[in-house]
Amino acid sequence: MKTKNLFGIMILFLLTFTIISCNKEEEGFSKEEIQQMLFDMKGTYHGTVQVDYYQGSSITELQNAIAVSRDSLKFNMSLLPYVELISDEGLTERLREIGEVEVVAGYDFHQSDGWNINFGLRPKDVDVLGGYGAPPSIRIVFAQTFGGDAEVGHNFIMFNISPLELWVDGKKYEDFPRLVYHFRGNYE
Repeated sequence: MKTKNLFGIMILFLLTFTIISCNKEEEGFSKEEIQQMLFDMKGTYHGTVQVDYYQGSSITELQNAIAVSRDSLKFNMSLLPYVELISDEGLTERLREIGEVEVVAGYDFHQSDGWNINFGLRPKDVDVLGGYGAPPSIRIVFAQTFGGDAEVGHNFIMFNISPLELWVDGKKYEDFPRLVYHFRGNYE
């Protein structure tokens, strides 16, 4: 009887182990797959940036834009489209003086078939220091809900980035217009 129970427990253990090991439904990509996608997207991309109102009409198109993809995405974002839209003259002068800021965004990979890679972007907030007799400090907070696509076979990338909030000397600027920057470029 003890042998039957021991045999039954061993069979139950083996079946449980088999079911657990076959049920590999892990979310996301392996470390090797992520490294391969980063390698496939690596490069300096040259293109254009279309600046639009969030859920609205187009404002301008900026030529000679550059985005660099390594282990993260770096993109020089012009603040000049805001100069025409913000009524505060002191703030527009400060934005004109800054000109552009470097946005650094981490990748959040969603899908890949070897040729096309779909990703989300997690941009870090940008701080331009000032204050204490200098021009005011500026902080730009970005939406974490945008992303893009890379076509590996065509050396092409496109993505969207959207500033969500503008803070001036620690105070939120309430009349900050919501814009979306849409980059399209090729690796050369």
